[in-house]
Amino acid sequence: MNKLFECIEKGLMPPMIKISEQRHLKAIRDGLIASMPLMIIGSIFLIIAFPPIPALAEVMAPFIENLTLPVHATFEIMGLIAVFAIAYNLGKSYNLDGLTSGILSLSSFILVTPRIEEGFQVVYMGSQGLFVAIIIAIVTVEIYRLIVNKNLIIKMPEGVPEAVGRAFGALIPGLVVVLVFWVIRLSLNSFFKLSIFDVVERVLQTPLKQLGGSFLGGLIAVLLIQVLWSAGIHGISVVASVMAPIWYALAEENAAAKAAGEVLPNVMGQQMMAIWIAVGGSGMVLALAILFVWKAKSKHVKSLGKMTIWSSFFNISEPIMFGAPVVMNPILIIPFILAPVAVYVITYLAMALNIVGRSYAVVPWTTPAPFSGILTTGDWKAGVLMIVGILISMAIYYPFFRVWDNQIAEQEVEQKSS
Repeated sequence: MNKLFECIEKGLMPPMIKISEQRHLKAIRDGLIASMPLMIIGSIFLIIAFPPIPALAEVMAPFIENLTLPVHATFEIMGLIAVFAIAYNLGKSYNLDGLTSGILSLSSFILVTPRIEEGFQVVYMGSQGLFVAIIIAIVTVEIYRLIVNKNLIIKMPEGVPEAVGRAFGALIPGLVVVLVFWVIRLSLNSFFKLSIFDVVERVLQTPLKQLGGSFLGGLIAVLLIQVLWSAGIHGISVVASVMAPIWYALAEENAAAKAAGEVLPNVMGQQMMAIWIAVGGSGMVLALAILFVWKAKSKHVKSLGKMTIWSSFFNISEPIMFGAPVVMNPILIIPFILAPVAVYVITYLAMALNIVGRSYAVVPWTTPAPFSGILTTGDWKAGVLMIVGILISMAIYYPFFRVWDNQIAEQEVEQKSS
């Protein structure tokens, strides 16, 4: 086990830390998080429109059209929010003006969006345009940075208000960025009768969504999150840096399908990683905290359980992760990896086989189980599934917990007798 930890620490940790701190991936992650408040607000209206209680659902049925208006106004602008927020964060990381970065990126996104007689195709403003938004945000900021580094900007004399100086400073970068994406749009349309959205969907978006939305793709993500955590790296932050665009797009597709009264297309999504396999936090550690309080012989472990179970109830895992500790613990780390994998497999199969409803609403990750499962799916059976997941995790943790607890209890006896 020590060799395994050494291998993870020396072989896996350095590149994973670099990935988590890579400025473009970090900007993507932070930019997508900016849309989370609106997604939660839209989900509130989605839950009200489709309540998990059948009798109440019949009462709300005549109001569905009006109740889903805020859903469209929040979920369907994910691409717009992302293109601005990602460029803003990336620009700030280069010490560029964040507001200018965001505005230029947003303008470029609008420029390449196909038009129809009534205006823009709104479908591209949501998750369907998310990958294009990421590309445009990165390219825009890199062009802006190049021009600033070459000192090809208009500088106003001292005494000019900062806002005015910033506006003139953005003229040349803005002109170049607009020209670049204008040429791209005209070239694709003239020679291939395609938009940039068509190209990105065929080359990048569809393959990545098929991979990230698959059972195997989710399983790999779960395993990687747990292995990274076992070495003290915040696993979900690292993995989400790469996978978040896919998970958010899948979640938005389900929300749109629910609002339209259609069958939910995806089992995977943001909710699977944030809610289902992280009850108590990464590693399903609420199960471990319950065992600490209920079954511990050691005074230290029992008191640790009493202190950490409340934070675990709201899915905050750090107190128990570093308090026990679970991190780098050769005994507890085995069930820490196995429990989420087991819960993921059971949850995925239950949803894929339509035994339990699929997730369509986004709830805050601190929402305790089983309420989070019920709210995100609108299905009471999801709450039962969550409880089953906790019980299974307790069963997986128990033999390892018992060995570790006995060791601590023996140490306490030895210390007391000496």
